[in-house]
Order: sequence, then C-alpha cells, then structure tokens
Amino acid sequence: MIKKTNFISIIQYAFVCISILQCNTVFYRESGTNHQKVVLVLWLLVTVILWGIANGNFWKEKYNLRKLLFFELVWLVLVTSFALISYSKVPIPVTTMVMLFIPFFVVPIFIDDLNKENTILMKFRNVVLILATISLIFWILSMIGMPSTSYATIDWGRIKVIYGYFYIHYIAQGSIDFLGFQGIIRNTGIFVEAPMYSYVLSLALIVDIFLYSKLKGYSRKSLLLMITIFTTTSSTGIILVILVAFSKLMFLTKRISNGVKAIVILGLLPILEIIISYIIKSKFDSNWYSSSSIRINDFVAGYQAWKNHWILGNGLNNYNSILQNMDYRRLRLNANDGFSTGLMEVLAYGGIVYGLYFVSPIILLFRKDKKVFVVAGISFVLFTFTLVNNVFLWYIFISYFWAVLLNNKRRLEI
Repeated sequence: MIKKTNFISIIQYAFVCISILQCNTVFYRESGTNHQKVVLVLWLLVTVILWGIANGNFWKEKYNLRKLLFFELVWLVLVTSFALISYSKVPIPVTTMVMLFIPFFVVPIFIDDLNKENTILMKFRNVVLILATISLIFWILSMIGMPSTSYATIDWGRIKVIYGYFYIHYIAQGSIDFLGFQGIIRNTGIFVEAPMYSYVLSLALIVDIFLYSKLKGYSRKSLLLMITIFTTTSSTGIILVILVAFSKLMFLTKRISNGVKAIVILGLLPILEIIISYIIKSKFDSNWYSSSSIRINDFVAGYQAWKNHWILGNGLNNYNSILQNMDYRRLRLNANDGFSTGLMEVLAYGGIVYGLYFVSPIILLFRKDKKVFVVAGISFVLFTFTLVNNVFLWYIFISYFWAVLLNNKRRLEI
C-alpha cells in the first residue's frame, strides 16, 4: 500500500511539473529543439497513467459513476461536434485538440484525487513554492548586479537570446519603472515572460489560501507567493493579490458578522479603487505602442472579431480574424502583434459556445462549494486579463471545477 501511494505521488508530481513546464517556460519555448513535442508526449503519458489508476479505483470501490459517465459522454459529443465545426473553418493544431479534451481525462483523475486525499493541487502549490524561492534568490542577485551564468535562445514573438543563472532562472524581459521604483528587473523565473510567471504564482496563491489553509491570517507560504508576484511587476498579479485579500475577508472570515462585514467592505471599496487605479495609471501610457494601449486595443480587436460570428466564432486558432481588427500600426515590421486577453480570444475563436466551455462550471459552483467558487471566480479574472488559452494548466483547473461539481462526496479539505 505504501509503495503504491508513493508511486501515485511521484506520478502526480510528474503531472504537475510537466504541466508547469508547458506554461511557456524557457525550456518549452527554446528555439531549434523538439522540447514542445517531448513535453506533450510526456504529459499525455502521465495523464493516461493517472486516468487508468482513477478508473481502476472506481471499479474496485464500486464508485457511483452515473454522473461522471453522463458528463464524459456529453462532453465527448459536444466537444467533438464543436471541433468539427471549427475545423471546417480553420485547421486545428494537435495541441489545441489535446486541450479541448483535457477535462475528459482529468476530471476522473480529480474525482479520485478528491476522495483519496492525494491532493494534486497541493502538490502544484508545493512545486510553485520551490520555483518562487529559487527565483527570489536569483532575482535579488540580479538586482545587485551579479553577472549571468547561462543563456538560452527562445522563440517567443521572435527568436531572441535571453540570459540567466545556471539554467534555472532567466531575465527574459529586462527592467522597468514600477510603482515609483526605477530599474526594477522583472522576475520571470523559468518562464519567457513575467505575466505567465505571475499567472502560475497567482493560481498557487489562491489554492493555498482558499483550499488548504485554515489560518486566520496568512501563512508564510502565502506571503512568499505574494512577494514573488510583486517582483514580477505584473499589474494583473498585484491587483489579484488585492482581490484575494478582499475575498478572504469577505468569504472566509467567520469572526465578523455579516453586518460588520458589509460596513467594512463599503469602507474598503473606495480605498481599493484608489489603489487599483494607481497601479493601472502607473503603467498607463497614451502612446499607441505602450503596453497599456496595446492591451486596450486587444480587447477592441477581440470584440470586433467576435461580433462578426458571435455564436460559433471564427474558428479555433484563427488569429487572422483578430489581426485584421488590430490597430494597423501594430502590424508593421517588428511591431507588437501579440495578444493578451484569454477571454476575448476565446470569444473571437469560438463565440459564446466556446465561452460556455469555461464559464459553465464557475456559475454552477456558486451553490455547490463557496471556497471553490471563489477560486474559480478569481481564476476567471486571471483568464480574462492573461492569455492562457494555450497552456494546459488553465484546462486542468477547469477540470478540477467540474470534478468538484460531479463528485458524489463533499470536497475534502486538508
């Protein structure tokens, strides 16, 4: 039994680590390599193993599979139909097809995990904590001027060389002025950009606070994650930290009556508005090529593309439908024609139908589990302002939300 538990734990950690590697890490995006194929094959292998273990446990324990089987059948029919309709417009890459069917395999894994207390999401948090610790050490060293010791060539927007330390930390985006501080090096960890690192850290933070922490305040783990988010200088990440603190007060504090909570919340709202406005304004630049202007244009371009085919969208990965609605100056040589909002890309690609893929479990969780609903709601905010449609981790969290909804037992808390 101990050997079996250890084996499952190792496979789960492998599942988590490979999923993080796929989140646009330097390894995954390294130019001139087959790392993307290697990560995809390894992820599929580990996922199938966990899926097989979960189904074996269901059979042994005579678990009531009626709801799960109904979900699997409906999911298979709906997603296959949607993929075929989308394919009739634009060819769909293999990676995108894999992502569409992730819940089919990962939902059973999470249902088994919820009842076995193996806690895959806790392992995810543990791995991210290690990454945060390593990155903070090297971020401090880079801030005091320690010379880099390694480099990598990545294909991200364009092929470029980035420098780092011992192949475990990279300075992928240089330095910026942030919140009144000048020359702050952006902590990108092992990732090709700070927003993606901030996204991974933020997911680990909400998992730690809302799913596994019983502390009245904040644990050292949570504080470490918050500090690391600040070093990424990601506006979305910092606003999320504020949102997390607000949500913790509103949903998890039991010592304060609802009436007092209402008064406190009403008093805090103007302060929160001032802080968030300051953070946004600190990054706002009226120039068309600034980060803030391009983000605004992303929402406009995504909306214009969605408006043309609002039910079924323009076809998965049909980026041309978005490009043709961007500010024409962004399409010049070496201009920024990347996209930054996951929600608008989803709506542009697959319309309302594809949007329901992500929104449905979040809405349904409102009456099922308050804590998981908060996690789902905050993760949806991240999805709106960060382009995570091409990373497995977002689909894994969607699978977790469905698993909580379909599980016959109450969610176990550690």
